[in-house]
Amino acid sequence: MNKILIEAQYFGSCSYWNLLLNAREILLDGEEHFVKRSYRNRAHILGANGVLRLSIPLERGKNQHSKMKDVKISYNERWQDLHWQSFTAAYRRSPFFEYYEDHFKKMYEQKYESLLDFNFQLIQLISKILKMELPITFTDKYYAKEEIDAIDYRSLILPNQSPLIFPEKYTQVFNDRFPFVADLCVLDALFNLGNATKTYLMSLQLKS
Repeated sequence: MNKILIEAQYFGSCSYWNLLLNAREILLDGEEHFVKRSYRNRAHILGANGVLRLSIPLERGKNQHSKMKDVKISYNERWQDLHWQSFTAAYRRSPFFEYYEDHFKKMYEQKYESLLDFNFQLIQLISKILKMELPITFTDKYYAKEEIDAIDYRSLILPNQSPLIFPEKYTQVFNDRFPFVADLCVLDALFNLGNATKTYLMSLQLKS
């Protein structure tokens, strides 16, 4: 188990959760500058028409250059309704959606000003569901890779770029239409695997 430095993702991919669950200590970086086209405000799920890419809109949009802790969520459009409807459409036929839907639906019924706070609350909720108490602290300043005694995993996991191997496939909702899609949003695993999710996530291995 390692001490890791990592960003706060929107839900987080399966690879992201492998790193969190296997860490001895987690430093969550709120001092880094927001990185565009990353999972910090994006999540990929598998819907009836294939991979669906969800994105949280931000104040000042894609020109956001603030520190992660200062990035604000925009509510000029009804993205919460869209995202929840997308999750429902994609996973209502999954084996475990009904067991967890109330927990996540509540997150879309209130407005969080800060993207970092929203992402952190989601991390806390998922770790509670997985029955894991994650040893998370926030960085007190920005640290360059060589300045901190931790493995720097920031921006290691990006859309369509997974550092992990997925040797085992689980049954996804639309497996009759599409081959297995690895490293989606962690909710894909949770809604399809239920109590077996933690074991599955922790068993994944980094590519050599």
